Amino acid sequence: MIDPERLLQLVLEHAVKKEGGVVYRKYKRFRADRWYGGIATADVVGCNLRCGMCWAWRNTSFVLTAGAWMAPHEVAARLREIAKSKGFQQVRISGGEPLIAPEHLLEVIDLLSEYTFVVETNGVLINRNLAKELASRPNAVVRVSIKGATPQEFVKITMSPSFYFYKQLEALRLLIESGMRPCRDVYPAAMLGFSAEDSERQLAKALGEIHPKLPECIDVEYVILYPHVVKLMSARGLKPTRAVTPSGVPAFMI
Repeated sequence: MIDPERLLQLVLEHAVKKEGGVVYRKYKRFRADRWYGGIATADVVGCNLRCGMCWAWRNTSFVLTAGAWMAPHEVAARLREIAKSKGFQQVRISGGEPLIAPEHLLEVIDLLSEYTFVVETNGVLINRNLAKELASRPNAVVRVSIKGATPQEFVKITMSPSFYFYKQLEALRLLIESGMRPCRDVYPAAMLGFSAEDSERQLAKALGEIHPKLPECIDVEYVILYPHVVKLMSARGLKPTRAVTPSGVPAFMI
């Protein structure tokens, strides 16, 4: 099994540092992207999960030494530059887990208060205090990306204990209890590329027990068959039940 706590410590040791009261993280690249109808994106290094269909595993999520150290104001400036040049109203940090070193992320969100900031997270690190911090920022929208539809699928995808599947669901509960509005300020995404219909019903039921609106706004994810993703899945023995090609991503996933 892969231990998310150990992965967290490795990222903190190698891709996060604090100097002069400023928290730095390593970033690999900045880009304009098509998702969400257009969004300025920063790819951060390091993740606390090892998903078997991860699109970013080669460059950011599975690595610790890539990228350059950046302070929150530098990240905000780069994202603002891209957003202004493209006319985007949304920005995000992707590529790795942005809630590692939350002090860094929260400062970036504050510096970009004129934009909607999409926080893409696996949710594992969200506790009550962090949920309140995110809920207190009116420009933050939190997308909790659930890995699989059941604890068993989570283990298959991440090779981590099923305990962390429930942490993802608990993150949604904490965010809503902290004042974030379901399906507007916070919503679930779900990797259903390895799921059966019965599993999807189980997930919808679990989400409905947190809040009745949540099953209505699941952001469905299927495996995108980038060559490096196919290579990773082969090494992990994963075979998706639903997948799309990079050029054939359906509109509901963009």
